[in-house]
Amino acid sequence: MSAADARFSQRKEPVQARSRLTVRAIIEATAQVLVAIGYERATTDAIAARAGVSIGTLYQYFPNKESLVSALIKNHVDEIMRTVEAALTEAADATLESALQRMIHAGVEAHRADPALHKVLFEQVPRNKLLGKHLDTSGKLQAMIQEFLHGKMPGLPRARIRVVALVLETTIEALTHRAVVDAPDWLRSGQIETEALMLLRPYLLEASPRQR
Repeated sequence: MSAADARFSQRKEPVQARSRLTVRAIIEATAQVLVAIGYERATTDAIAARAGVSIGTLYQYFPNKESLVSALIKNHVDEIMRTVEAALTEAADATLESALQRMIHAGVEAHRADPALHKVLFEQVPRNKLLGKHLDTSGKLQAMIQEFLHGKMPGLPRARIRVVALVLETTIEALTHRAVVDAPDWLRSGQIETEALMLLRPYLLEASPRQR
Protein backbone atom coordinates (compact mmCIF):
# COMPACT_ATOMS: atom_id res chain seq x y z
CA MET A 1 0.00 0.00 0.00
CA SER A 2 1.37 3.43 -0.95
CA ALA A 3 1.74 6.24 1.58
CA ALA A 4 -1.07 8.10 -0.20
CA ASP A 5 -3.43 5.12 0.07
CA ALA A 6 -2.49 4.57 3.71
CA ARG A 7 -3.77 8.04 4.52
CA PHE A 8 -7.27 6.92 3.60
CA SER A 9 -7.15 3.48 5.21
CA GLN A 10 -8.15 2.18 8.60
CA ARG A 11 -5.12 1.73 10.85
CA LYS A 12 -6.14 -1.67 12.22
CA GLU A 13 -9.13 -3.98 12.16
CA PRO A 14 -10.91 -4.59 15.48
CA VAL A 15 -10.73 -8.17 16.70
CA GLN A 16 -12.66 -8.29 19.96
CA ALA A 17 -16.38 -7.60 20.17
CA ARG A 18 -15.82 -4.54 22.34
CA SER A 19 -13.36 -3.12 19.80
CA ARG A 20 -15.83 -3.71 16.97
CA LEU A 21 -18.50 -1.82 18.90
CA THR A 22 -16.05 1.04 19.45
CA VAL A 23 -15.22 1.25 15.75
CA ARG A 24 -18.91 1.13 14.85
CA ALA A 25 -19.63 3.96 17.28
CA ILE A 26 -16.80 6.04 15.78
CA ILE A 27 -18.05 5.52 12.23
CA GLU A 28 -21.64 6.35 13.23
CA ALA A 29 -20.35 9.48 14.97
CA THR A 30 -18.51 10.43 11.78
CA ALA A 31 -21.81 10.30 9.89
CA GLN A 32 -23.55 12.40 12.54
CA VAL A 33 -20.82 15.05 12.57
CA LEU A 34 -20.69 15.27 8.76
CA VAL A 35 -24.45 15.79 8.57
CA ALA A 36 -24.40 18.32 11.43
CA ILE A 37 -21.51 20.56 10.34
CA GLY A 38 -20.30 19.37 6.93
CA TYR A 39 -17.09 17.80 5.68
CA GLU A 40 -14.83 20.85 5.87
CA ARG A 41 -15.68 21.70 9.48
CA ALA A 42 -15.63 18.12 10.74
CA THR A 43 -12.61 17.21 12.87
CA THR A 44 -11.37 14.07 14.57
CA ASP A 45 -11.83 15.83 17.94
CA ALA A 46 -15.50 16.49 17.19
CA ILE A 47 -15.99 12.92 16.00
CA ALA A 48 -14.31 11.42 19.08
CA ALA A 49 -16.45 13.60 21.36
CA ARG A 50 -19.64 12.56 19.54
CA ALA A 51 -18.63 8.88 19.78
CA GLY A 52 -17.82 9.21 23.48
CA VAL A 53 -14.23 8.01 23.12
CA SER A 54 -10.86 9.65 23.65
CA ILE A 55 -8.96 11.02 20.70
CA GLY A 56 -6.26 8.45 21.47
CA THR A 57 -8.76 5.62 21.12
CA LEU A 58 -9.95 7.02 17.78
CA TYR A 59 -6.36 7.21 16.52
CA GLN A 60 -5.79 3.56 17.43
CA TYR A 61 -8.07 2.68 14.53
CA PHE A 62 -8.12 5.71 12.23
CA PRO A 63 -5.10 7.96 11.53
CA ASN A 64 -7.09 10.98 10.34
CA LYS A 65 -10.43 12.35 9.15
CA GLU A 66 -9.94 11.02 5.63
CA SER A 67 -9.63 7.42 6.84
CA LEU A 68 -12.82 7.85 8.89
CA VAL A 69 -14.74 9.18 5.90
CA SER A 70 -13.33 6.41 3.71
CA ALA A 71 -14.66 3.76 6.12
CA LEU A 72 -18.01 5.53 6.31
CA ILE A 73 -18.29 5.73 2.52
CA LYS A 74 -17.46 2.04 2.17
CA ASN A 75 -20.21 1.13 4.65
CA HIS A 76 -22.69 3.43 2.89
CA VAL A 77 -21.90 2.07 -0.56
CA ASP A 78 -21.98 -1.54 0.66
CA GLU A 79 -25.47 -0.91 2.01
CA ILE A 80 -26.59 0.48 -1.37
CA MET A 81 -25.18 -2.57 -3.14
CA ARG A 82 -26.85 -4.99 -0.73
CA THR A 83 -30.21 -3.26 -1.18
CA VAL A 84 -30.08 -3.46 -4.98
CA GLU A 85 -28.69 -7.00 -5.01
CA ALA A 86 -31.49 -8.21 -2.72
CA ALA A 87 -34.11 -6.61 -4.98
CA LEU A 88 -32.67 -8.24 -8.09
CA THR A 89 -32.51 -11.61 -6.36
CA GLU A 90 -36.17 -11.34 -5.36
CA ALA A 91 -37.07 -10.37 -8.93
CA ALA A 92 -35.43 -13.42 -10.49
CA ASP A 93 -38.78 -15.00 -11.40
CA ALA A 94 -40.74 -11.78 -11.85
CA THR A 95 -41.86 -10.25 -15.13
CA LEU A 96 -39.59 -7.70 -16.73
CA GLU A 97 -41.93 -4.87 -15.75
CA SER A 98 -42.17 -6.07 -12.16
CA ALA A 99 -38.40 -6.44 -12.03
CA LEU A 100 -38.00 -2.85 -13.21
CA GLN A 101 -40.39 -1.66 -10.52
CA ARG A 102 -38.39 -3.46 -7.84
CA MET A 103 -35.16 -2.10 -9.27
CA ILE A 104 -36.44 1.47 -9.05
CA HIS A 105 -37.80 0.86 -5.55
CA ALA A 106 -34.41 -0.48 -4.45
CA GLY A 107 -32.64 2.58 -5.86
CA VAL A 108 -34.99 4.89 -4.00
CA GLU A 109 -34.70 2.85 -0.78
CA ALA A 110 -30.92 3.05 -0.96
CA HIS A 111 -31.12 6.85 -1.04
CA ARG A 112 -34.00 7.06 1.42
CA ALA A 113 -32.00 5.37 4.19
CA ASP A 114 -30.06 8.53 5.05
CA PRO A 115 -30.52 11.23 2.40
CA ALA A 116 -28.73 13.91 4.40
CA LEU A 117 -25.60 11.76 4.71
CA HIS A 118 -25.80 10.72 1.05
CA LYS A 119 -25.86 14.38 0.05
CA VAL A 120 -22.78 15.22 2.12
CA LEU A 121 -20.78 12.23 0.92
CA PHE A 122 -21.50 12.74 -2.77
CA GLU A 123 -21.34 16.56 -2.83
CA GLN A 124 -18.80 17.63 -0.21
CA VAL A 125 -16.17 14.90 0.02
CA PRO A 126 -13.18 15.59 -2.28
CA ARG A 127 -12.80 13.06 -5.08
CA ASN A 128 -9.25 11.87 -4.45
CA LYS A 129 -8.16 8.56 -5.92
CA LEU A 130 -9.28 6.25 -3.09
CA LEU A 131 -12.46 8.01 -2.01
CA GLY A 132 -13.45 8.40 -5.63
CA LYS A 133 -13.08 4.65 -6.06
CA HIS A 134 -15.34 3.99 -3.07
CA LEU A 135 -17.92 6.49 -4.30
CA ASP A 136 -18.06 5.00 -7.79
CA THR A 137 -21.17 2.89 -7.37
CA SER A 138 -22.32 3.32 -10.97
CA GLY A 139 -19.95 0.81 -12.51
CA LYS A 140 -20.74 -1.83 -9.87
CA LEU A 141 -24.49 -1.33 -10.16
CA GLN A 142 -24.40 -1.38 -13.95
CA ALA A 143 -22.54 -4.68 -13.91
CA MET A 144 -25.10 -6.12 -11.47
CA ILE A 145 -28.06 -4.94 -13.57
CA GLN A 146 -26.39 -6.12 -16.76
CA GLU A 147 -25.98 -9.64 -15.42
CA PHE A 148 -29.58 -9.65 -14.24
CA LEU A 149 -30.89 -8.49 -17.62
CA HIS A 150 -28.86 -11.15 -19.41
CA GLY A 151 -31.12 -13.74 -17.79
CA LYS A 152 -34.26 -11.74 -18.51
CA MET A 153 -33.47 -10.78 -22.10
CA PRO A 154 -31.67 -13.83 -23.58
CA GLY A 155 -32.31 -12.79 -27.17
CA LEU A 156 -30.47 -9.50 -26.77
CA PRO A 157 -26.72 -9.28 -27.50
CA ARG A 158 -24.53 -8.56 -24.48
CA ALA A 159 -23.34 -5.29 -26.02
CA ARG A 160 -26.94 -4.08 -26.24
CA ILE A 161 -27.71 -5.30 -22.70
CA ARG A 162 -24.74 -3.30 -21.45
CA VAL A 163 -26.23 -0.14 -22.93
CA VAL A 164 -29.66 -0.87 -21.46
CA ALA A 165 -28.12 -1.47 -18.02
CA LEU A 166 -26.25 1.82 -18.28
CA VAL A 167 -29.42 3.72 -19.20
CA LEU A 168 -31.41 2.16 -16.34
CA GLU A 169 -28.75 2.71 -13.68
CA THR A 170 -27.90 6.23 -14.80
CA THR A 171 -31.54 7.32 -14.97
CA ILE A 172 -32.51 5.84 -11.61
CA GLU A 173 -29.42 7.25 -9.90
CA ALA A 174 -29.83 10.71 -11.44
CA LEU A 175 -33.51 10.98 -10.49
CA THR A 176 -33.09 9.70 -6.94
CA HIS A 177 -29.97 11.75 -6.27
CA ARG A 178 -31.68 14.90 -7.54
CA ALA A 179 -34.62 14.13 -5.27
CA VAL A 180 -32.24 13.80 -2.31
CA VAL A 181 -30.87 17.26 -3.05
CA ASP A 182 -33.97 19.20 -4.10
CA ALA A 183 -37.10 17.28 -3.08
CA PRO A 184 -36.57 14.62 -0.38
CA ASP A 185 -40.33 14.51 0.17
CA TRP A 186 -40.59 12.80 -3.25
CA LEU A 187 -38.54 9.93 -1.81
CA ARG A 188 -40.91 9.57 1.12
CA SER A 189 -44.13 9.87 -0.88
CA GLY A 190 -43.15 7.41 -3.61
CA GLN A 191 -43.69 10.01 -6.33
CA ILE A 192 -40.19 9.65 -7.73
CA GLU A 193 -40.75 5.89 -8.11
CA THR A 194 -43.95 6.47 -10.06
CA GLU A 195 -42.32 8.98 -12.39
CA ALA A 196 -39.25 6.80 -12.95
CA LEU A 197 -41.44 3.81 -13.82
CA MET A 198 -43.46 5.88 -16.31
CA LEU A 199 -40.22 6.98 -17.94
CA LEU A 200 -38.37 3.65 -18.05
CA ARG A 201 -41.15 1.07 -18.59
CA PRO A 202 -41.72 1.80 -22.31
CA TYR A 203 -37.96 2.02 -22.90
CA LEU A 204 -37.25 -1.37 -21.32
CA LEU A 205 -40.20 -3.14 -22.93
CA GLU A 206 -39.22 -1.76 -26.33
CA ALA A 207 -35.67 -2.99 -25.84
CA SER A 208 -36.80 -6.51 -24.93
CA PRO A 209 -37.20 -8.92 -27.89
CA ARG A 210 -39.86 -10.89 -25.98
CA GLN A 211 -42.13 -7.87 -25.65
CA ARG A 212 -42.27 -7.06 -29.38
